[in-house]
Amino acid sequence: MAQHSVRLHSAGYSVHRKPFRSLEKGVPSYLLVRLQVKGSCQATINGKLLEVEAGDLIVSKPGESYQLFIDADPERESADYYFFCDGEWVSHWLERCGFPDKALIEMSDDTLFLWKRLIEEKRNLHEDNSELVEHLLKALCLTLERAVRQQTANANRSEKFLPYRIKRYIEQHATDQLALGEIAERFGVSVSTAVHLFKRTFAQSMIRYAVDVRLSIAAERILHTDLPLEEISDACGFHSYPYFCRAFRSRYQLPPQPISDALSRTVTPTGARPREHLRVGGLGDSTGSTRIRRAVVEL
Repeated sequence: MAQHSVRLHSAGYSVHRKPFRSLEKGVPSYLLVRLQVKGSCQATINGKLLEVEAGDLIVSKPGESYQLFIDADPERESADYYFFCDGEWVSHWLERCGFPDKALIEMSDDTLFLWKRLIEEKRNLHEDNSELVEHLLKALCLTLERAVRQQTANANRSEKFLPYRIKRYIEQHATDQLALGEIAERFGVSVSTAVHLFKRTFAQSMIRYAVDVRLSIAAERILHTDLPLEEISDACGFHSYPYFCRAFRSRYQLPPQPISDALSRTVTPTGARPREHLRVGGLGDSTGSTRIRRAVVEL
């Protein structure tokens, strides 16, 4: 076996909608890593009972006994990503990083993307992809190590940095349907804590900030595309066109229709709109409405 080799025995995504209990099959000789992404469950490692919630990473090392208990039903499902592996590289990695049995981590898009790619490649039986699987597994392990270290380093500073992490998440997912409960669960805090810390830090609510981000995206699309306003409204996360118009006017002191109408009458000899002088103030930019009006006047 080559130095620092790694073997992936299994990787997958599980959803449980009824009670489940793993079978005892002796003490495994491989590493088990499991990330709870929805619902809750219980697990034991060497007889120690762990309460597992969304965002909790469970690490059962070679030679440790492990059992999983899930009390789920169709209305209260449990979901998780997992993998089993071993090898010399895995042994060196575990010795170096010293993982706890359970750690709360951020379920970042990067981590979940690597996990999904690993699962896809593990299921690919028609290509020699062993090298790709090995590097994906190593990348995932190192990404999880970083997530645990960041969580540990920020444990005493979580209240200070949590609002900025929530703000970044809202910016990344502004056009999706956002729910306060889902955002709070993602970052491992209660809704009241998330709402309080965000408003204390940025002097506005999480929902108001999401609306402002959506309006900024919509304004840019009005100025830089030929899409109908109704389509822009829906694509930016506003599923009520009248509400979009009211919110746009409140934010920029100008309804969206006159801007769109003015732009539709402005065409260069090549058929393109002269966009280089059109700018919309970014989120929080008090000159945004002035710039929009100036853009329309210049047209």
